[in-house]
Amino acid sequence: MLDFVTSPIRSVLGVAEHEVVAPLQATREIEAHILEAVTAIHHATASIEQHVAVIETLATSVAPLGASVDRLTDTMRDLVELMAPMGAAEREVKHVEHFFGRHRHRKPSDQAPDEADVVPKP
Repeated sequence: MLDFVTSPIRSVLGVAEHEVVAPLQATREIEAHILEAVTAIHHATASIEQHVAVIETLATSVAPLGASVDRLTDTMRDLVELMAPMGAAEREVKHVEHFFGRHRHRKPSDQAPDEADVVPKP
C-alpha cells in the first residue's frame, strides 16, 4: 500500500548503493594489484641482495687468487731453471750416442713399424 512512496526511495537508495559499492570494488582491485607489486618488489630486493653477496665474495677472492697465480708462476720459473741442466744433459747424451752410432731401441711392443724396417716382399 505504501509502495508508491517506498518505491522511489528504494530506487534512489539502490542507485546510491551502486555508486558507493562499485568504486569500493575498484579500490579493492587496485589494492590487490598494489600488494602484488609490493610482494614482487620484496622478492626482487631479496634476489638482488643475494647477488650482491655473491659478487662481494667473488671480489674478495680475486686478490688471493692473483697471489696464488703469482706464486705458481714463480714455482714454474724455478722448476724450469732446475730442469734446464737435465734437458741439456739429455741432449748431450743423444749427441754422444749418435757419435758412437748407438741409438735407443724401443721395446717391440712399443715400436711401430717404420718404413725403413718394413722389407718389401718379392
